[in-house]
Amino acid sequence: LLEKYKSYNQITFLNNMENMGFVKTVNKGIKHTKHDIIILNSDTVVTDYWIDKLKVAAYSNSKVGSVTTLTNNGTIASVPMFNKDNNLPKGYSIEEFSILIDKVSKKLYPVIPTAVGHAMFIKRAVINKIGLFDEVNFGKGYGEEEDYSARLIEKGYINILADDTFIYHHGSTSFKSDKKELIRKNKRILKKKHKLHAFRVKHFLLFDRKVKRICKNIQRCI
Repeated sequence: LLEKYKSYNQITFLNNMENMGFVKTVNKGIKHTKHDIIILNSDTVVTDYWIDKLKVAAYSNSKVGSVTTLTNNGTIASVPMFNKDNNLPKGYSIEEFSILIDKVSKKLYPVIPTAVGHAMFIKRAVINKIGLFDEVNFGKGYGEEEDYSARLIEKGYINILADDTFIYHHGSTSFKSDKKELIRKNKRILKKKHKLHAFRVKHFLLFDRKVKRICKNIQRCI
């Protein structure tokens, strides 16, 4: 599919001759450009104006380092039910649900303890200060966005949620049988590298009001 678009001037196609792993491949892409970046999982379906809305959110505050979209399957970015894997509401297509979310949105752009990897916008200025993803510890994937988010916070930036932007995420298709072992291993690495990270996430899950309010607003309209 990508080969078909190689002739388009707007697209640069980087082909790995061998499997480098997710994080090394992401870093390769980051190094190939001097612009802001978006990391988008292959098991997602995007919706109208998603890039435009992510950029508006990213530049709504100079302290914003990363922006994550709402999704159906993305833990703390999940809607309509918070921190759960959701099906699309009955009677809605992906685009129709996206339009509903955009209409309901109050553009709160709530601060979250970590970006979620299904769709993650990062400013180039932040990359220039923080560097690339940690491919030594998280080379195969899982946890690399949490590590990067924690490093971002340590440099005085914030991670936010674009509550006007929805991307559908099939979820859990990238890791299959290796996922559980990767989770266990990388959680231990995260805990060692960032002692406050687990506390930030737990505090958010217990005391967040903005994201839960966003979910309730959406639930009222479906």
